Amino acid sequence: MYKNKKVSVVMPAYNEEGHISNAIFEFKSVQEVDEIIVVNNNSSDNTKKRALEAGAIVIDEKRQGYGYACQRALKEATGHYILLVEPDGTFSAHDLKKFLAYGDDFDFVIGTRTSREMIYEGANMGRFLKWGNWGLAKLIEVLFNGPSLTDVGCTYRLIKRDALERIQDKFSVGGSHFSPEMITLAIKSRIPMIEIPVSYKERKGVSKITGKKWPAFKLGLVMLKTILRYRIWG
Repeated sequence: MYKNKKVSVVMPAYNEEGHISNAIFEFKSVQEVDEIIVVNNNSSDNTKKRALEAGAIVIDEKRQGYGYACQRALKEATGHYILLVEPDGTFSAHDLKKFLAYGDDFDFVIGTRTSREMIYEGANMGRFLKWGNWGLAKLIEVLFNGPSLTDVGCTYRLIKRDALERIQDKFSVGGSHFSPEMITLAIKSRIPMIEIPVSYKERKGVSKITGKKWPAFKLGLVMLKTILRYRIWG
């Protein structure tokens, strides 16, 4: 609980057996956390088994895609504060308290991995990814007159239940470009939001999308198309 309000941590997961247990244990150690929900997105390894053994609530989402897994995770959460985070070891549970602190004043708190001082050695944040995420974030900031943004792809964020309910029915992205859609919908719905720096560590295993430049570049183009679609057609 945080100030007498329930805190949910939700994790979309696809083939994360190598680190998901550690991620769950790490977030369970934070006293404010009341529930941890893992959405198993058709994993072919022991992700589901490891998550259950670690004490998480596990939900199966058959529609394949990061966006579908995130939508299901957000829907299943029962807390007033809902923290969305990937269980791949790149993010720190210690930062959760920063999200909650900023949640006192904002309904949507987004992480950014672009602060040089908080990028750990070995983290997958080279110039290509860093400036690509920065450029798309600034595009959203300019096109939608949004808050200061520097990282469109960070998957560590907090949203309050009331704010989520204002945009939840508008989600349409099932793929890996869900993050900019969520940000754009929040801005268009005038949800008070802010971006904060988070620690970004070396990933356990290889990223399904940003581990190689060409898939990451194609994802960037899809994100760009999504942003422009919302600007042009609303």
